[in-house]
Amino acid sequence: MAARIAFFDVDHTLTRRSTGYRFAVEATRRGILSPGILASMPFHYIAYRLGRPAAALLEGGHDALAGLRREELEEAARAAFDSRIEADLFPDALDLVASLKAEGERVYLATSSFDFVVRPLAARLGVDGIVASRLEFRDGLSTGRFEGRPAFGQAKLELARAAAGAAGVVLADCSFYSDSVNDLPLLLAVGSPVAVNADLRLAREARRRGWRRISWRLPCRRRGRR
Repeated sequence: MAARIAFFDVDHTLTRRSTGYRFAVEATRRGILSPGILASMPFHYIAYRLGRPAAALLEGGHDALAGLRREELEEAARAAFDSRIEADLFPDALDLVASLKAEGERVYLATSSFDFVVRPLAARLGVDGIVASRLEFRDGLSTGRFEGRPAFGQAKLELARAAAGAAGVVLADCSFYSDSVNDLPLLLAVGSPVAVNADLRLAREARRRGWRRISWRLPCRRRGRR
């Protein structure tokens, strides 16, 4: 069988809610982020769903994280995963990832979230690689700026292509699972695009192009406030 990679978006594809939001709640609880960050997140989410990333992404900065130690960010990310993110995982997504790995296919996360936020998830799933946004650090402290471009839209495609190339794979032999029309560049580049819990615009594209579509939900017993 030809070498393949199955790329998975994370937020709303593997998880019910945003990993960035879950991380921000935990970081705020620990006092390393201001509560004002949580108040602004719904506006950033709306902009994202409209295909217009927040100005901080376009300008290459994330000032709220400036001056923070890598270790405290990683600790908050682990705590957020243990207390909230793991419960957000769709069981059907877990089953699919496990079956792909059992068949010998490599699995990568491909997300615009920060790499330190999704590393606990990556460890839980046993994935082979991560394509994600990266925060710049100097002397162990965050500068509040991105290392390179955030993994959004066309930049995610370029990062995924580089990751596949490093693994000796071409994107035409890969699959990509995503919920968002913002991921259209990578969806168009892979051989097997899959729309998962698709937003309205991606659902329209998927129907028009004859792409596979999946709808995942959490069991009722796992719903509710956390």
